[in-house]
Amino acid sequence: MTDRTPSVFAAWFFILLNALIWLTLGVLIVFDVHPALPDEPLVKGIMAFLSLAIAGLLLGLSVFLGQRRQIAYFLTLGLLIITSILIIFDDFGVVDLVVLFINLIPIALLIKDRDWYLQPRPGAIGSR
Repeated sequence: MTDRTPSVFAAWFFILLNALIWLTLGVLIVFDVHPALPDEPLVKGIMAFLSLAIAGLLLGLSVFLGQRRQIAYFLTLGLLIITSILIIFDDFGVVDLVVLFINLIPIALLIKDRDWYLQPRPGAIGSR
């Protein structure tokens, strides 16, 4: 089970799509283009920082997932679950539903292919 399966590639794609969504949200907040935000600059700054940080985390974790770093598997799964829960408790609309599905698909794929992510990397110390 050393080759990437189509579902591993699909999970990677949806994680990167999720990162792109967070990056887009962060940029919209930075340039004050998002129409439904509070007027307080501190709140906008915190929201922009967190959105850009999540985008960077997802991008970095996607790289480490491809290298089969076990910690990246658990961190990615945790981050996606936490953001899914936060999306549910936010003002829920159609866009939130789409983003929730974009979060839930890689969660399901990561759990489905956990053996691929958690097995030792080829050529790693201690691998056969």
